[in-house]
Amino acid sequence: RRSSDLMISLHFTTRLPGFTLEADCDLPGDGFTAVLGPSSCGKSTLTGSIADLVKPASGTISVNGRVFRSDDPCIDLPVESRGIGFVFQSHRLFPHLTVRKNLLFGRRLGGRRTAVDQERLIEVLGIAHLLSRGPDTLSGGESQRVALGRGILAAETLLSMDEPLASLDSERKAELLGYFERIPEITGIPVLYITHAADEAERLAKTVLTMKDGRIADIRDESAVVHMTVRPVRGAEADTDGKAFMDFLASEKVKPLLRKFGIE
Repeated sequence: RRSSDLMISLHFTTRLPGFTLEADCDLPGDGFTAVLGPSSCGKSTLTGSIADLVKPASGTISVNGRVFRSDDPCIDLPVESRGIGFVFQSHRLFPHLTVRKNLLFGRRLGGRRTAVDQERLIEVLGIAHLLSRGPDTLSGGESQRVALGRGILAAETLLSMDEPLASLDSERKAELLGYFERIPEITGIPVLYITHAADEAERLAKTVLTMKDGRIADIRDESAVVHMTVRPVRGAEADTDGKAFMDFLASEKVKPLLRKFGIE
């Protein structure tokens, strides 16, 4: 087994209406881990449980020695205290904020220590000329680069990316994959990357979990210790990370943060 200080340790059960996920795995605490599989197999429930966007019923979750959830002792950090950055298929930028203020929200979310220098990240992503613009003036590729920057700047412990290229054409996908490949170098934190696309997983990830028919069908990384089962009872997953996160952003918890940092 890996040192508990250098791994993503997932040992929990999440129950949703008509859906149960049981995870028991220790994964690399650096680089990309891709979670590959068809719709409704539990990918978003897995990452949502890690982030507290979906509530596990029991178990423990930790990332590189930082405990997010535990039954004994009783620990259950809220989403804003877990230091996780999010990047989704839909860019989910704040429409009333400029690009600069969208990035500012990521950097200051919850008062956490960001893993990277903001100016360097802006340079790497090539978005300096966009800072004063609004999200409605950006192309799809530009919006996703800004969303990626916001997610990275919010990430202290982990970056969660859920189908970030699914809505883009092949040219934009190829362009953004080049940016994605630099994330571990820039941040030094682990990335969980959900995708349907095997080519994306193969290009980016040192570890690939393949989920099929509610179970782990394959894992590519002999050093990972993995046992995971997902038992769908009926229908699809009850929620997605993106909707739950936007509900959080619209909640009363976030308004004081926006006011505090002058980015309303």
